[in-house]
Amino acid sequence: FTEEERAKAWDETANIVKKYSDEMVDRWNKEIDTLLVFAGLFSAILTAFNVQSYQLLMPAPPVDPVIVALEKISAQLSSFSVNPPSVNSTQPAFVRPDPTPSFPPLWAVWLNALWFSSLIFSLSAASVGIMVKQWLNEYNSGLSGTSRQIARLRQLRLNSLQRWHVKEIVAVLPVLLQIASALFFAGLLILLWQLNRTVAIVASVLVGVLAFFSISTIVLPSFATHCSYLSPPSRAL
Repeated sequence: FTEEERAKAWDETANIVKKYSDEMVDRWNKEIDTLLVFAGLFSAILTAFNVQSYQLLMPAPPVDPVIVALEKISAQLSSFSVNPPSVNSTQPAFVRPDPTPSFPPLWAVWLNALWFSSLIFSLSAASVGIMVKQWLNEYNSGLSGTSRQIARLRQLRLNSLQRWHVKEIVAVLPVLLQIASALFFAGLLILLWQLNRTVAIVASVLVGVLAFFSISTIVLPSFATHCSYLSPPSRAL
C-alpha cells in the first residue's frame, strides 16, 4: 500500500471508531440521565412513605404507673360494700404490674423492611449512575480529533471499558430501579390489606397486571426470535 492509501485507511478507521465511541457514550449518558430523574423522584416519594411507616416500629409509650394506680383505687372504692361492722371490696388488692415490652406487629416489620430496601436499591442505582457518568467524562477527556495518536488512545480506552464491564454495569441500573419498584409495590399491598380490604383488592389487581406484563416482556424474547421486548433481564435468560 502507498503512504496515501495507508493514511486514508487510518482516517477511515479512526472516524469509524470515533463515531461508534461517541454514539455509545451519548446513548449511555442519555439513558443514565433518564434513570437519575426517575430515581430522584422515586426516592423522594418513597422517603415520604418511610417517614410515616418507620413510626410503626417504635415501641408504644409506657403507661403512667400513677394513672394505673389511681384507676385501680377508683375501682376498689366503687366496689366497697358496707356490712356493719365490716367493709368489703370485690376488687383484689392493688399490685403494681410489671412493665411488659411492646413489639411492633409482623406486618409493620415487613412493610418497613420492603420499603427501606426499596429506598436502598433506588439510591444505589442513582449513586452508581453518577459514578458511571464520571467514568464516561474521563473516557472522553482528551479525545478530540482523529489523529493516529488520538485513535490509538480512543481504542485503548474503548477496550478498557469492555474489559472492566462498564456496559454490564450500565445495564444493571434499570434492573435496580425495577427491583426497587417491585419492593415498594409489595410493601404498599401489605399496608393496604391492613387498612381496607376493598382498596387492597383493587390495588392488588392493578399491581398483578403490571407484574404480569413485566414478566411477559422478559420471558417472551426467549420464545419469539424477533420479539422486540429486549432488555438486560431478557438477554440474561
